Order: sequence, then structure tokens, then C-alpha cells
Amino acid sequence: MRWLSRLLGLGIIIMGLWTWRDTILPQLPTPATPTTTSASQSSTSSSSAASASNTPATPTESIVSGMPLANTYAYHFDNGVPAREQALFKQAVAAYNHTGIVTLTAGAGGATQNMVTFGVYHKQMATNNGTFELGHGGPQIIRRYGLTTTTVNHGSAQLNLTYASELSLSVAMHELGHALGLDHSTAVTSVMYPVDQGVTTLSAADLAGLRAIYPAAQH
Repeated sequence: MRWLSRLLGLGIIIMGLWTWRDTILPQLPTPATPTTTSASQSSTSSSSAASASNTPATPTESIVSGMPLANTYAYHFDNGVPAREQALFKQAVAAYNHTGIVTLTAGAGGATQNMVTFGVYHKQMATNNGTFELGHGGPQIIRRYGLTTTTVNHGSAQLNLTYASELSLSVAMHELGHALGLDHSTAVTSVMYPVDQGVTTLSAADLAGLRAIYPAAQH
């Protein structure tokens, strides 16, 4: 899962890359024996696309590339998320909803629809390199095969309460971006830059990245 640092700390937990690749593109089973496969966040490899106006797009997570995802999501909070952090995530949801590219609505969701789970955790970081983890998030692609094939994203975004005083809307927007499928950007004007810059407005490149994941949204 990816995480945002106050200074550059591109943290990626790699848990069986080849397994992810196998589960993303499994052999299609027969309709009589439907199966479910899932994949968590992918490796550092990513893809990008350009909008109609040729705006370079923020990269997207490799496991969402080419996936037929709907642009509607349900979102809910894990137990124990403090009111302040809930408010930050709700502000982030409003910002993404304002784009018109995705729509996130409060609710428990279901197995056959996109959902985002918001949570918190505690993780103390060594300070000898001047970096610390503010949060992490990422997509989880689930494909179900049978008479029809369905593809959904059960993404997650979490904030590190060990550094609660450093948490802000920009961090929440960054982690929600990962949950929706955006990867890290090298542009400091992007909410997906891996070092927190306090950016709370999705850039043109960020919007192009979202449209690459959700092309059905015509805006």
C-alpha cells in the first residue's frame, strides 16, 4: 500500500507481485463454476494517458489499467475513526465528487459494487531520514466470472494517527486518490505528489488520470 510522507518517502509494501499479475488476468473458468479473484495494490509500474486536450495525465495504478470500472462508489468508515479524520475524508470525497468524473455516496456498499473504506492506524516511524508516514491507500480489484464478468474496486484509504497533528485535507485527498486508482505523480502541483505539499485542488493532470480510469464519465 502506498503512503504519503512529509518528506519524500515512497513507501510500497510489495506482497507477491506475480500473484497479483496472475489474479488480475486469470484463465476464464467455465460458467458452471464461477470463481472470485482479487488483487491488491500493484507494484511501482504504472500507466498514464492523456485527455482530449493532450494534458499529460497523472499515472494510474497498473492493476486498474484497462479495467471496466463503474464511476460510482459507496464509502464507509471503519470503527474507531475520530471525528476530525472523518471530516477530512468527507471533504476529500466532496472534492472528488465535484469533478463529476466519480461519484461517492455514503453507504455500506456491497460485494458487486465499487466501495471505499476509510480507516486509521498507528505507526511510529524512525526519524533518522527525516521522513514519516502520514497515510496509505490503494485499490483492490475483484473480478467475478460466470455467465457474466463483473469487475469492482474495493479500495481503502487510511490516515496515520501517530502524526495526527500533520494530517490535513491534502493527505486525505492523496490517499483517496490511491483508493480510486491514481498513482504517484512527479508534479508538485498534483495531489498525488508523494511528499505532502498541502495541495487540495485536483490538477488538470489529476483529472486526466481519473478520466483514464473512468472513461465512461463524459465531462
